Amino acid sequence: MKKVLIFFTVFLLFTVLVGCNGLFDPVETPTRTYLTRPPVPTTGSNTINEDLIISDLYERIYESLYEDVKNEVIEDIAEERFQTLYDSVISTLLQEIENGNITVTAETVVDMILSLEASQAATVVGVRSLNANGVIIAVGSGVIYKHVDDKYYVVTNNHVVEQGVSFTVVFEDGTEIAAINRGVDELVDLAVLYFFSENEYDVAEFGDSDALQKGEMVVAVGHPSGFNYFGSMTLGIVSGLKRYFDIDNDGVNDMFVGYIQHDAAINSGNSGGALFDLNGKLIGINVIKLTSVNIEGMGFAIPSTLVQAIVSDIEEFGYSMQKPVLGIRFVDIKNNRAFFTTNDITLPTGIESGFYILEVEANKTMDGLLQAGDIIIQIGDVVIESSTQFVEEFSIYRVGDIIDIVIIRNNETITLSDVELKAAVQ
Repeated sequence: MKKVLIFFTVFLLFTVLVGCNGLFDPVETPTRTYLTRPPVPTTGSNTINEDLIISDLYERIYESLYEDVKNEVIEDIAEERFQTLYDSVISTLLQEIENGNITVTAETVVDMILSLEASQAATVVGVRSLNANGVIIAVGSGVIYKHVDDKYYVVTNNHVVEQGVSFTVVFEDGTEIAAINRGVDELVDLAVLYFFSENEYDVAEFGDSDALQKGEMVVAVGHPSGFNYFGSMTLGIVSGLKRYFDIDNDGVNDMFVGYIQHDAAINSGNSGGALFDLNGKLIGINVIKLTSVNIEGMGFAIPSTLVQAIVSDIEEFGYSMQKPVLGIRFVDIKNNRAFFTTNDITLPTGIESGFYILEVEANKTMDGLLQAGDIIIQIGDVVIESSTQFVEEFSIYRVGDIIDIVIIRNNETITLSDVELKAAVQ
């Protein structure tokens, strides 16, 4: 009986705070939406009666019956999502309780969220980009992540600042401070701003995104639809890990950003905002959502471990040294057989996969090593089966790594030894 009550308490708490989407309609092709918001006036505020919310929450918990609520929830949400939540969150909590390691009540999760709002949520600021005439051209969110003397560092998305000439950091009380753009990483879509102030501001603490599991609860904090909704908080779960996208629309999923998928509500204005775990640790920077009339609750964040590495580089060099750029334009042999027939290209006997090189860019990793017509069959430890498989497996490599590359040239297999992976900027 004790386990049933605990399960009921935590699960109902989750559904009340998050809400249920219901069963999905047939899939419609989604649109990737960046979360930058055009300028919105900063006047006005919104107040949440926390006592009323908590009182209502407890009333629902103690007046409802376990089986009735469980059956209703299962009807309202997809069975897979229910099972993921149970396996990843509830069963773990029950085991910890049984072992006597923790005590869970209805107040536990609420208290964690309120604690987060009172501390780490304050690290999420507004970011404004202005053109040469001082006109605001983009509004987004950012997170204060470092403080050295009177210098504060803010991480946001590159697409929030890329068109700007000058920048300001905005606080909830309306205070604005001029900021300087230290540098950006265009492909990962991150930027680092810094500003000076003698005031004391809260600084976010990075968490370990590599330790995340599907089903864990997360909280998104940002400014959806502008600063009238400054510091909005939304609750959700981690829906997926290592999601890859073709951000630059070149037909190949981009490497290195295995996005965190979550269902905490995010909208235009959340770009550069925080994704926290319930311990108040920063585990991601929100960047994209998928939008469609048949899609709800599909937001994506850049994992904190990658964010930490990139912002550290930008602080030191003004650009990221994390992502090696091969500098090749190629055709994925396995998935584009018609290309070779159409262009009257004869592949070597037995070659069913690999990258057929069309062009090599100057001053990139492969410059001087490859030529058009070569076929790459292995890079480092990654035997190339398809571009999708390659993107995920090659993401372990960083600038400066020394690897071997195996190619086929004029029907001869050649190993290029001790190739140093280079950054995008040299």
